Amino acid sequence: METRRARAGKGQRVRRPQLGQVAAAVRVMVLAGLVLAVARSASAAHDTTNTLVFAPVTGSPSPAATGDGVVEFRGGPEPRSRWSARFGFRGLQPDTDYAVVVQGRFGEDGSPAAEAFTPLCAFRTDPTGAGTCWWYHLGLRRLSVVQVRLGDAAGAPVLQATRAPGGPGTITSRPNPFSPPASPGIATPLPGTPPPASATG
Repeated sequence: METRRARAGKGQRVRRPQLGQVAAAVRVMVLAGLVLAVARSASAAHDTTNTLVFAPVTGSPSPAATGDGVVEFRGGPEPRSRWSARFGFRGLQPDTDYAVVVQGRFGEDGSPAAEAFTPLCAFRTDPTGAGTCWWYHLGLRRLSVVQVRLGDAAGAPVLQATRAPGGPGTITSRPNPFSPPASPGIATPLPGTPPPASATG
C-alpha cells in the first residue's frame, strides 16, 4: 500500500476511467470509423478498372460512330491519385480533330468545378474516321460522364459514356489490385454489378 501511495503521491487518489466513459469513447471511435468508411465508399467507387462504351448523343454529327475505352485506377489518394486510360473510336468524320473530356475531375461536391468538363486527351481521325488516344494523369475525383467532342474540349458533343441509366453509353466498374479494400459490414456494390440471385430460387 505504501508503495502504491508513493507512486501516486501521498495523499492522492489514483483515478481510473469509469466503465461508462470507456464505452462512450469506444462508441465514438467506431462511429467515426464507419462515417469515414461510408464516405470513402461513396466518393471512390470509381477507384477501380472502369470500362466505357460510347454511344452517339442526341443530334450527334456522327450518329453511326462507336467507341470504347478503359480508365484504370493505379493507386494513391486524391488529389494525387494515379490513372491511366486508353480510348478507341470508329465511324467519326475522317481527318478531323476530337477531344475526350470528363465531367467533375476536380472540385468539391456542388461546386462549379464538379460540374465542369475537363479534357483528358485529344486525337485526329485517320481517313477511315477511326482514332485513338491515351491518357496518364494525377487526380480524378469523379468518373460518371465522359464525352467525345468535335474539334476541342469546347466543341459539340459527339459520343458519350455515362453511369446514368438509359445512357447514352455505359460506364461499368470492377475492382483491381489498387482498389481500396471493402469496409467490413458495409456492402457497396459497384455500378454495373448485377444483383445477387434470389436465395429462394
